[in-house]
Amino acid sequence: MLLALAFLWLSVFWAQCEKVSQKPGLKLFREDYKSVQETCIAVGFVKNSCGNDTKIGIAFDARLGKSIRNLATKGRVVFDTVNLNQGLGYDASTGVFTVPSGGIYVFEWTVLAWQGLEGHTALTVNDQFKSWNHCHSGKSNNFRSCSKMGVMKLQKGDKVWIAVFNGSANIYNTYTSFSGFKL
Repeated sequence: MLLALAFLWLSVFWAQCEKVSQKPGLKLFREDYKSVQETCIAVGFVKNSCGNDTKIGIAFDARLGKSIRNLATKGRVVFDTVNLNQGLGYDASTGVFTVPSGGIYVFEWTVLAWQGLEGHTALTVNDQFKSWNHCHSGKSNNFRSCSKMGVMKLQKGDKVWIAVFNGSANIYNTYTSFSGFKL
């Protein structure tokens, strides 16, 4: 009888243990996982086709397809030959990089001024000059190559381009380029 009572008690106890659902724990785990996954996507990590985490970078590199003569002050230099456009922020038809996600960005541009002429350009953010590149070949019979780099904290949707900041620009297409990337 004592053995039967012990068996009955163990059966009831065991049945109670089986009624404890694992679903609340699983639900919390799934919610936490989803939150982590959303955070990873927000900072640029996604699953690639092999299931590994991969960082999606934002970067572009473009060069001038045709030389520019007498581009007026505030005129935009349109770098129309694109070598790289990771993140699809650069528009080769307008010369404007639209910031896909906020953060710190590095931009570099090189201008080759025509012989004896100038090509004063500036990194322009939302129609404001932020960094200047004074390129003047003087009275020489040589071309002058000038490069400049700028580091900016930008917000999603900001517009960035290269524009003439003084006089008119005479820029030779060979060796003239514009590039940028997010740190």
